[in-house]
Amino acid sequence: MRSLISVAAAVTVLGALFGACGRDGHRGNGDDNYFSAFRTFNRTEWRYEDTLKLRVDTLLDSVATGPLMLSLRHTNGFQWSNLWIELSRRVDSVVIADTFNIPLADVAGNWYGNGTGPSRQLTHPLYEQCTLRIGDTLRVRHIMRVDTLEDIEQIGIVFNGE
Repeated sequence: MRSLISVAAAVTVLGALFGACGRDGHRGNGDDNYFSAFRTFNRTEWRYEDTLKLRVDTLLDSVATGPLMLSLRHTNGFQWSNLWIELSRRVDSVVIADTFNIPLADVAGNWYGNGTGPSRQLTHPLYEQCTLRIGDTLRVRHIMRVDTLEDIEQIGIVFNGE
């Protein structure tokens, strides 16, 4: 009798655990097609020839569509009020490269990003709707008029597909 109660308790606990998960064992919170990848820069320098290659590898579905955002962390010493970047990606069999002007400060020099202390964090929308596939590679590079951007700490891509 005691072993039957233990088995029943174990089945109940396992059922509760599996019931808390979505399909394929993923946590069922609607963010299953989430992808993010970040690059931290040594010595807070981003050189012109330093192209970030970010491989899409964490989507639950093989194809997902949703907003694509750029996330940037810089120090208060960053000397520019904006950041020009180029994002290239493969769409079908064609490589598409788009340029984006990311505003970082207003005309008075007040940072748009959040943070206290020496760093600011900013997230900026790139595409309202973007289709990504498992295995896609996104390439990001700065296209500013200087070779090396100083005071850039980290840059990344955030995607939350449906």
